[in-house]
Amino acid sequence: MNAHATFMDKITEDDVIEAEQTVIASIFANNEIVNECGLEDSDFTETLHQIVFSAAQKLYSSHQRINAVSLKPFIPLDAGMGDMSPAQYIGKLQIAGARALSQLDGSLDIIKGMSLARQLVREAEFAASMAKEGHTLLTLGDEIEQMEVRLKELRSRFAETVAVKSPGSEYLTAFNASSRRDGLIGVPIGLEEIKRVLSESVFAGGNLYGLLSSSGEGKTSLTIQIIFHAIRSGHPVLFLSYDQSAYQCIRQMIAQVHGISVKQQDEPMRLMTETERDQCVKFATWIERQPLEIIRCQREGVGQLTAYARRFIKKRANGRTPLIVLDHIGKVKPRDAKLSPDRISGEVTVELKALADETQSAFLVLNQRNSFGTRRDNPRPISADLYGGEGAKADYDGIIYLYRAEKYKADRVATAATDADWKKIHKVFGSDIEGIAEIGSIKCRFGDPNIREQLRFEAQYTRYEPLQPARDKELF
Repeated sequence: MNAHATFMDKITEDDVIEAEQTVIASIFANNEIVNECGLEDSDFTETLHQIVFSAAQKLYSSHQRINAVSLKPFIPLDAGMGDMSPAQYIGKLQIAGARALSQLDGSLDIIKGMSLARQLVREAEFAASMAKEGHTLLTLGDEIEQMEVRLKELRSRFAETVAVKSPGSEYLTAFNASSRRDGLIGVPIGLEEIKRVLSESVFAGGNLYGLLSSSGEGKTSLTIQIIFHAIRSGHPVLFLSYDQSAYQCIRQMIAQVHGISVKQQDEPMRLMTETERDQCVKFATWIERQPLEIIRCQREGVGQLTAYARRFIKKRANGRTPLIVLDHIGKVKPRDAKLSPDRISGEVTVELKALADETQSAFLVLNQRNSFGTRRDNPRPISADLYGGEGAKADYDGIIYLYRAEKYKADRVATAATDADWKKIHKVFGSDIEGIAEIGSIKCRFGDPNIREQLRFEAQYTRYEPLQPARDKELF
């Protein structure tokens, strides 16, 4: 007899059926239990119990009472138990409801334990069959990552144990750690303007940040600068890019750091000096030794992205807060393509926020503006321009926007036809905006959300520079 059979023998089939009956009876007595018990219909072994629990969830979500009468339309006539019809069986459980409540906790433990055991057996059988099929090292690695995601989800559902700290103790732990490091724990932010807009001196570990901009405004360029500063400060960085390859990212980084344009790098023997060529080689050699990984994504969903992040953090952990960057959220493959953007965005950000908290990493998620906001008379970004709209802000700890007014002014000028059009253009955009980028806040937890800062965009090197000389260090 195998180990699984030995474990299963400790609890009989009758024990499981009785536990399932107790849970359903308890739901009749207190409808809130269906939402609080942490079960899914697949956790039940008896088909009728699965049907009843699934129907109870639907009734609860639509704010209807759960009882034998409201459940009747959902139950097939041939789904009885023994000699009883479905109606008789459900009626019997409803009568037992009040008595069942005293046995609810023990019954939930039995159902969850047996469901977890069944699913672990399936994973073990899958691993055994996968090992026999002659997979390559690459495909085996992918399968193992997916298995890790599934096992983590099982652990969070059935075996979640949370160490609860007192609020004061948790604050003092963070405060003392910050004192030892002469600042907050997190990834340093290279540009003072971003610090002022966020009212934070670092991208804090455990937090999810957003960057909003339209296509062509330079959000990836700004992101590359943020990544470089983090790497230079010794922090591990994972860049999950749906848009740029590793080569393109490093080429852009060299342009920003050394002032050697992309055009020059494309024709090094004709357009670069020997010194510049040496700088490129030295930079590439240096970056190869840094804790940086760039993954060119294509059709990955959030589960695969979180698997990439966990693997990276395990591999590159060095005691400093990791930075994980996703470019961009609108290209993440949704679980269900029929879902609305706000649902898709919510499903992605809730997973990334949970992973940030679990690993104490800082996550930066790029958002491409929806087209509606760019057509407003004043196209400066607002919350509604996020992928998923206003409601998409919920899981973020901070969101900044990047806005280059000259891009929008050029579009308006190209189509201006009346004096009223020109008057509106001058009123909204003014005149002195060439090469100027604005950074502002869409969401700011701990500061003034109305702060706006300006940077100069040097298009030749795709980099952002302060407009003014460096200011005195500010406190945050």
